[in-house]
Amino acid sequence: MKKFYFRIPNKIKEEGEIFLSATLIALLVFSGTYAYDVFAANPEQETLTVTIADAITFTVSTDVFGTLTPDNPKFATSTTNVLTNASAWHIELYGDDQATGNTVMDLNTDASIGITDDTQWVPSDVGTSTAGNATTVTSGDNVLAFRVMSASSSGATSFLAPTWWGTSDVNFNGSQLWAGIASTTASNNRIGSVSVYSANNVINTVQYYLDVPASQVAGAYSGGLTYTWVTGA
Repeated sequence: MKKFYFRIPNKIKEEGEIFLSATLIALLVFSGTYAYDVFAANPEQETLTVTIADAITFTVSTDVFGTLTPDNPKFATSTTNVLTNASAWHIELYGDDQATGNTVMDLNTDASIGITDDTQWVPSDVGTSTAGNATTVTSGDNVLAFRVMSASSSGATSFLAPTWWGTSDVNFNGSQLWAGIASTTASNNRIGSVSVYSANNVINTVQYYLDVPASQVAGAYSGGLTYTWVTGA
């Protein structure tokens, strides 16, 4: 390693020491008892910002009614599975063909013939703690109806809404609440809401009830349903 030296003559050195001593005294006088580093750098502060976008994986699996004998009710289900980083969200449901004067499920060979729907679901606009218009269904009611089950729900208990759908999954015990599937023009067709973040999959099952009178035209019926995941509870 190379070294470089610079020799200060004694006379210059002595004069320099006197000047430095005088300068130090002056700094101490004008600054009280503190000496400041006049060469200190002024710090610059910066802030990093970012907005994390909503990420969502949403699937629905459905089993079907199969063959129904009139006056013998049957049940089917759809299970929703949500994995998201959103802290608040809800699920909406409507019948693709449901509208005034039309039914969710129509005879495949003649769309003018349908299965009677229960009264269309109208949730409370102020949240799941206030009841909607769902009511009980008894065996022998000839309608298509649905409700959100409680026993099959996991991941975020806030989706469960006993005030909307009842407190039991035992059929015909008077503690279940059912409604007809909402139409495409319904102003509010949400069936459950989540208002807290969950790192786990949120799974909920929708149950369908169906019965028809002996006079119902025989044949295959079908009807499309649309489930929608929406950010914001």
